[in-house]
Amino acid sequence: MHRLQTLLFVGFVALGVANAAEGLPDDPAAPARSAPRLARFEVTATPPVETSKVLDRVLSDATEGRIIDSEDEERILRRLRRQTIDVLATEGFFTPTLTVAADESGRARYVLGLDLGPRTRVTEVVIEFTGELAQQPQRAEQLRAGWELPVDKPFRDDLWSAAKTRLVNRIRSRDFAAARLADSVALIDSEKATARLRVEVDSGAAYTMGSVEVRGLERYDTALVERFNPFTVGDPYDADRLLEFQRRLQRTAFFSSVIVDVDPARGEGNRLPLLVEVREAKSKRASFALGYSTDIGVRGEIAYRQATLFGYPYSLQSGIGLDRTRQVAYADVYLPPKPGGEQDAVGALIELTDNEGVKTDRWAVGAQRTFTRESGTKSYDTRLALNFQHETREVVGAPEEETVNDVVSTTYAWTRRDVDSITMPTRGTLLTLSGTAGLGRSSVTDFLNTGFLRGYGRYTVYVPLSPRDQLILRTELGYVAVDDPRVVPNEFLFRTGGVGTVRGYSFQSLGRKVGTATTGSTKLAVFSAEYVRWLWEDWGAAVFVDAGDASDDLFSEPLALGYGLGMRYRTLAGPLALDVAYADRTNDVRVHFSINIAF
Repeated sequence: MHRLQTLLFVGFVALGVANAAEGLPDDPAAPARSAPRLARFEVTATPPVETSKVLDRVLSDATEGRIIDSEDEERILRRLRRQTIDVLATEGFFTPTLTVAADESGRARYVLGLDLGPRTRVTEVVIEFTGELAQQPQRAEQLRAGWELPVDKPFRDDLWSAAKTRLVNRIRSRDFAAARLADSVALIDSEKATARLRVEVDSGAAYTMGSVEVRGLERYDTALVERFNPFTVGDPYDADRLLEFQRRLQRTAFFSSVIVDVDPARGEGNRLPLLVEVREAKSKRASFALGYSTDIGVRGEIAYRQATLFGYPYSLQSGIGLDRTRQVAYADVYLPPKPGGEQDAVGALIELTDNEGVKTDRWAVGAQRTFTRESGTKSYDTRLALNFQHETREVVGAPEEETVNDVVSTTYAWTRRDVDSITMPTRGTLLTLSGTAGLGRSSVTDFLNTGFLRGYGRYTVYVPLSPRDQLILRTELGYVAVDDPRVVPNEFLFRTGGVGTVRGYSFQSLGRKVGTATTGSTKLAVFSAEYVRWLWEDWGAAVFVDAGDASDDLFSEPLALGYGLGMRYRTLAGPLALDVAYADRTNDVRVHFSINIAF
């Protein structure tokens, strides 16, 4: 309401003066040019509505308090009258009524009124198809059902244009790459405030995929690119699969930039050749990252990546990471992907941890297969891993808890992402599920065979309440089926507390208590609700409540509760968070903060 009153005034002056002031622009008897004066305008509108961005721009040249003379005023009013009428028409208001009353004080002060009249609504939609699509009645009906400006919806010019564009894009996305808008018309009855829409789309012929042409290769062979190609010659054209092809190539270490496209003009008949333009990445690259978190203190990592090994397109990724609780060295070799998109890798690591009175030394070797599929806003990641690890675990003050475990494990993990942004989601869901089966031997049972089963799930929901308000809901559940948790490697047990889990508690301080130490447990439950209000474009405030615990006897006592306030700042890597949380179980107040910088 206030934005309308401060921004529409000149437009209302323009229309009102044109309707109420006789002889303003054209009367030969109009008074001669006066001395400059201060013009002031006040506006009321019925009904109160927000201005469009277009109208805001139209009225930006004239603001309350502008110093003008009589001739300037006439010129401004004449121009803005035309522009305001045009803008209101794009918003669906074709019969506005405007009034103007001059202040009797003679100080060029006007009181202006605007009745927008009825907003035009859609009363009829006719969508016709020509080309080969006309022979597919089922798909044609699906396209009509998905039309985005249906009957009874308010008519706006931007919605009308967007609906036509998206209709054509939906047709082009599958089979009909050369579809075009043949004709469109909006029949407006301004007296009845109705709009009758007519759209005709020429789909053209249905296309199939042809051979692949690759440009930009220097070190690699075309066969490497073909490994990522989801098409075979003769497959129906599909824009989503074309985008999947490009993303597969972009995710590799071989290329710094990738463009995958088709050109109907270069096709032979109805067969479209694929053009892949790549820029090869540097074969060797080193990087350094430095970060800080209240959970783990200062963290540093040195990473080294090599795109080829021994002349083959096998990529090496290795690194060393150090922080207050963990030191790790790793090396992974990724094989070129298979034609179906699956990618295999082998690797090894050495890890030392010391946190909450539990020290572990472990080394591990393993292999995994990963696969990523994307469809629209959704992406699906699957991982199947086989690992062998040797772990020595020491619990401070509890010699009976010291163990040596050798375990072979297999893990299946599945993740679905359906969010509007990977780094800054405002709506959508994230779901991760994993299951692990382990078999091995432990010093606890005199190295007799031991086994366990593990399940874990994490679900996050982002709910937009308004353009500035957001609700984030999160749940974590985990369970390990085993008679004695000491025979399970620490990696597969559960501890919680800290950033991203239960705020107000120190990092991994919630778990199975053994003396003064906190060891991993067999059960996990975490629940969180957070409300974020974005006060400015990049700055926001949050209020949250977390509840959770990790225990062998979960829910035998109330979950640990943490709640507090936070600050958010948007960065390219995601929101930066500073939280102050109170822990009801320990009566502590803790600050949670983290930042990371990559070089």
